[in-house]
Amino acid sequence: MKIGIEAERANIDNPTGVEHYAQQILLGLAAMDTKNNYVLYLRSKPYAWILALPKNFSVKVMPFPLFWTQLRISWEVFWHPVDALFIMASALPLMHPKKSVVTIHDIAWKFYPETFSWPMRSYLRFSTWFAVHRAQTIIAVSEQTKKDLLKVYNIPEEKVVVIYHGFDQASERVASSDSAEINKLQALPEKFILYLGTLQPRKNIIGLIDAYEILQAKQATHGYKLVIAGGKGWLYHSIMHRIANNISIEYFGYVQDRFALLKRAGLLVQPAFYEGFGLQILDAFSARVPVACSNISSLPEVAGSAAEYFDPHKPVEIAAAIEKVISSPERAAELVEQGSARLKEFTWKKTVEKTLAVLTKPYSLNR
Repeated sequence: MKIGIEAERANIDNPTGVEHYAQQILLGLAAMDTKNNYVLYLRSKPYAWILALPKNFSVKVMPFPLFWTQLRISWEVFWHPVDALFIMASALPLMHPKKSVVTIHDIAWKFYPETFSWPMRSYLRFSTWFAVHRAQTIIAVSEQTKKDLLKVYNIPEEKVVVIYHGFDQASERVASSDSAEINKLQALPEKFILYLGTLQPRKNIIGLIDAYEILQAKQATHGYKLVIAGGKGWLYHSIMHRIANNISIEYFGYVQDRFALLKRAGLLVQPAFYEGFGLQILDAFSARVPVACSNISSLPEVAGSAAEYFDPHKPVEIAAAIEKVISSPERAAELVEQGSARLKEFTWKKTVEKTLAVLTKPYSLNR
């Protein structure tokens, strides 16, 4: 079987969750499947690890200025057909084989449109609608994402397959060679609460800062500072302004070696209003760091009983959850042990096995 994969997501600098997922899927397929042949569609020069994939993987580099997935891949699969096409993030070529599979990570733009630029929101509105209705199968990364898709698009439930992200201790831990980042790691506060993720309004970093300042006002930080780490996303300026106005809050920037950062933290807080999955929670479990997170969206699916929960719309609740953990070594230790047990339920091997089963399942005329 010949399977085409849009692989550009796995071929970029400074990857976030979606890009990390794409890389792990490719590496997992390479380790697991010697039977099928894969064509990886790229827009830019491939990294060395992509070129080092097994012989049943070939690479097609196709530079194109705009709408690369919709137009350029369409042209490619029209002239060089594949048996199945796999798009690992939302968009689908206008021309595509009957057996096309698309991963939808979330539809945050639908529920929080104000946190996206107008051009991006318009693009996502069309590309997601087209992918959801035209693909044979949709992979949702959580039950919450599946629920949202069924509600918004009124599609058959059997069309959507939930496949969680995974975690692999060996492949996740990549040490940074950036001397500036290493120096910043060494200069971190002795005790700190950590936010890890892109800076954008949907992530509710302002709510976290409000909560931290509530703790400061009541002198209940227990000596913990707040470190905010991640790349600057859409509408990040107000977040940076709030960080600059509090000397106990430090902005770390995009981090390559997230585990070197995590292992120094006393608590990971994920206060997002909406998440498709929440990979950072698994990272914290692996680093044996306690977690406090939102009680909505997909985060309870991921964390289970291994997190202190709060309503992300209520900074007072966020503050109370943080204080409960940082003031109690016993509660922190309990969450760490529960997180270690929870982590065992998520493996990239399991993710890739289920994905491969979807890709190789015979096409159904009923879809």
